[in-house]
Amino acid sequence: MENLRRNVVRKSREVYAGYRILNRDFDRRNLDAVIDILGWCSRNMKDPKMLHYVLEIEDDEIFTTNRFTQKFKERFNSYIRKHNRERNKKFSSKRTKLPEVQLIFSIESKFLSLEVPVPYLHLHLMVVTDTNNHDYSFKELNIAVNRALSEIPGLESLTFDPKRTVFFKDTQERQYGFLKFRNTNSSVKIGEFKQLYGHDLKTELPDAVCRASYLCKLDQKDLLPEKFKRGNSFGHTRPKGISRPTAKLSQSIPIGSQLDFL
Repeated sequence: MENLRRNVVRKSREVYAGYRILNRDFDRRNLDAVIDILGWCSRNMKDPKMLHYVLEIEDDEIFTTNRFTQKFKERFNSYIRKHNRERNKKFSSKRTKLPEVQLIFSIESKFLSLEVPVPYLHLHLMVVTDTNNHDYSFKELNIAVNRALSEIPGLESLTFDPKRTVFFKDTQERQYGFLKFRNTNSSVKIGEFKQLYGHDLKTELPDAVCRASYLCKLDQKDLLPEKFKRGNSFGHTRPKGISRPTAKLSQSIPIGSQLDFL
């Protein structure tokens, strides 16, 4: 119990490690990881953009967090390589370098309404990509992220119309796929928004940390299936230069605690 209290940042605390955070109870270790990763991206990427995605976990028996970040990056890079091959046939300037990508995710569950008795099991992701000084457009990267997520077993999937470059869920058009736009009416925000689709981590890091702190909250974990209650409802990639935790995490650690992904 003492370890649990020590690893909780209470919602009455508005600032943590010099950053404004949302009014929630947080897992301190996950919050530290978010700050470390976003800070690394801001310092080391040429043009880092953070995009927020939300999608349903449709089959929790099939979906697993084991190697999830690796599976995502493999599919993301595979699509970018294919896209570059097609692009390079049309343009004299050849593009082969893959964009750097880092990922933070949280699995959550909640009831959407009193009329629906089944909880909504879903995945929040903060995906940071380096456009390499605009070598890759937002549209290209957003398509790559959505197509990668749609290929991971157990997750909600979308079909893609390459002629119109839009996504569909059954017959419903979803132009930007699983992308969640920023809310201009948010009661907690730092500075003015440069664009609604995501954060520029060079100029909007404080607000990006505030937004991403949402993934570290301790609520919306009670309704998770048992397989996600063993310290694996939160995870992330590990940029080069960010050290591993010195202590090995136990499988019995509380809900909301961090699962380290290489």
